[in-house]
Amino acid sequence: MKKVFLSAGILFAMNTAHADIIKCVFTEPFWSTTYSTTQSTLTYTDHMENTTQVIRNVSLQIKGAGIFELVSKDGQVLQKLNLNNNGSDGMSDNVYPYEVRDLSHNIVGGCSSNHLKVDIK
Repeated sequence: MKKVFLSAGILFAMNTAHADIIKCVFTEPFWSTTYSTTQSTLTYTDHMENTTQVIRNVSLQIKGAGIFELVSKDGQVLQKLNLNNNGSDGMSDNVYPYEVRDLSHNIVGGCSSNHLKVDIK
Protein backbone atom coordinates (compact mmCIF):
# COMPACT_ATOMS: atom_id res chain seq x y z
CA MET A 1 0.00 0.00 0.00
CA LYS A 2 2.88 2.37 0.77
CA LYS A 3 4.25 1.75 -2.73
CA VAL A 4 0.91 2.81 -4.27
CA PHE A 5 0.87 6.09 -2.34
CA LEU A 6 4.54 6.72 -3.14
CA SER A 7 3.94 6.10 -6.85
CA ALA A 8 0.89 8.37 -6.85
CA GLY A 9 2.88 11.10 -5.09
CA ILE A 10 5.72 10.88 -7.62
CA LEU A 11 3.29 11.04 -10.55
CA PHE A 12 1.51 14.05 -9.00
CA ALA A 13 4.83 15.85 -8.47
CA MET A 14 5.89 15.16 -12.06
CA ASN A 15 2.61 16.53 -13.45
CA THR A 16 2.67 19.69 -11.35
CA ALA A 17 6.39 20.38 -11.86
CA HIS A 18 6.14 21.34 -15.54
CA ALA A 19 5.78 24.99 -16.45
CA ASP A 20 3.16 26.17 -18.85
CA ILE A 21 2.72 29.30 -20.92
CA ILE A 22 -0.75 30.28 -22.15
CA LYS A 23 -0.75 32.63 -25.13
CA CYS A 24 -3.94 34.38 -26.24
CA VAL A 25 -4.59 36.47 -29.35
CA PHE A 26 -7.26 39.06 -30.00
CA THR A 27 -8.37 41.07 -33.03
CA GLU A 28 -9.74 44.61 -32.84
CA PRO A 29 -7.68 45.59 -30.95
CA PHE A 30 -4.64 43.62 -32.13
CA TRP A 31 -3.49 42.43 -28.73
CA SER A 32 -1.99 39.31 -27.29
CA THR A 33 -1.51 38.11 -23.75
CA THR A 34 0.96 35.67 -22.25
CA TYR A 35 0.41 34.01 -18.90
CA SER A 36 3.37 32.32 -17.20
CA THR A 37 2.52 29.71 -14.59
CA THR A 38 6.04 29.82 -13.14
CA GLN A 39 6.26 33.61 -12.85
CA SER A 40 2.53 34.20 -12.13
CA THR A 41 2.53 37.08 -14.61
CA LEU A 42 0.07 38.15 -17.28
CA THR A 43 1.67 40.24 -20.02
CA TYR A 44 -0.48 42.34 -22.35
CA THR A 45 1.03 43.32 -25.71
CA ASP A 46 -0.59 45.98 -27.89
CA HIS A 47 0.74 45.24 -31.39
CA MET A 48 -0.50 48.50 -32.90
CA GLU A 49 1.12 50.70 -30.24
CA ASN A 50 4.07 48.32 -29.70
CA THR A 51 3.64 48.48 -25.91
CA THR A 52 3.52 45.91 -23.13
CA GLN A 53 2.07 45.84 -19.63
CA VAL A 54 2.99 43.16 -17.07
CA ILE A 55 0.63 42.28 -14.24
CA ARG A 56 2.34 40.36 -11.44
CA ASN A 57 0.92 37.93 -8.87
CA VAL A 58 -1.77 36.55 -11.17
CA SER A 59 -3.11 33.11 -10.27
CA LEU A 60 -4.64 30.48 -12.52
CA GLN A 61 -7.75 29.12 -10.83
CA ILE A 62 -9.67 26.01 -11.88
CA LYS A 63 -13.40 26.73 -11.74
CA GLY A 64 -14.70 23.50 -13.24
CA ALA A 65 -14.00 20.94 -15.94
CA GLY A 66 -12.18 22.93 -18.63
CA ILE A 67 -13.05 26.30 -17.04
CA PHE A 68 -10.22 28.51 -15.77
CA GLU A 69 -9.80 32.07 -14.54
CA LEU A 70 -6.76 34.32 -14.34
CA VAL A 71 -7.17 36.34 -11.16
CA SER A 72 -5.15 39.35 -9.95
CA LYS A 73 -3.75 39.52 -6.41
CA ASP A 74 -6.68 41.77 -5.38
CA GLY A 75 -9.22 39.17 -6.56
CA GLN A 76 -10.20 40.76 -9.89
CA VAL A 77 -10.94 38.22 -12.63
CA LEU A 78 -8.83 39.32 -15.61
CA GLN A 79 -9.58 36.51 -18.05
CA LYS A 80 -11.96 33.56 -18.28
CA LEU A 81 -10.73 30.61 -20.32
CA ASN A 82 -12.86 27.75 -21.60
CA LEU A 83 -11.06 24.64 -22.86
CA ASN A 84 -13.59 23.77 -25.58
CA ASN A 85 -11.44 23.64 -28.76
CA ASN A 86 -13.51 26.53 -30.13
CA GLY A 87 -11.25 29.56 -29.63
CA SER A 88 -10.76 32.06 -32.46
CA ASP A 89 -8.39 34.92 -33.15
CA GLY A 90 -11.18 36.65 -35.06
CA MET A 91 -9.21 36.80 -38.31
CA SER A 92 -8.16 33.36 -39.45
CA ASP A 93 -9.78 29.94 -39.64
CA ASN A 94 -7.34 28.64 -37.00
CA VAL A 95 -8.97 26.86 -34.07
CA TYR A 96 -7.54 27.45 -30.60
CA PRO A 97 -7.91 25.00 -27.71
CA TYR A 98 -9.13 27.75 -25.37
CA GLU A 99 -11.84 30.33 -25.92
CA VAL A 100 -11.01 33.42 -23.84
CA ARG A 101 -12.82 36.51 -22.63
CA ASP A 102 -10.64 39.30 -21.29
CA LEU A 103 -12.84 41.04 -18.73
CA SER A 104 -10.56 44.02 -18.13
CA HIS A 105 -10.77 45.02 -21.82
CA ASN A 106 -14.05 43.31 -22.83
CA ILE A 107 -12.56 41.42 -25.76
CA VAL A 108 -12.69 37.78 -26.87
CA GLY A 109 -10.06 35.63 -28.51
CA GLY A 110 -8.35 32.27 -28.63
CA CYS A 111 -5.52 30.75 -26.61
CA SER A 112 -3.01 27.94 -26.87
CA SER A 113 -0.31 26.63 -24.57
CA ASN A 114 2.95 24.79 -24.93
CA HIS A 115 0.96 21.57 -24.40
CA LEU A 116 -2.23 22.42 -26.32
CA LYS A 117 -1.45 23.80 -29.77
CA VAL A 118 -3.40 25.82 -32.34
CA ASP A 119 -5.08 23.83 -35.13
CA ILE A 120 -3.74 25.83 -38.09
CA LYS A 121 -6.06 25.78 -41.10
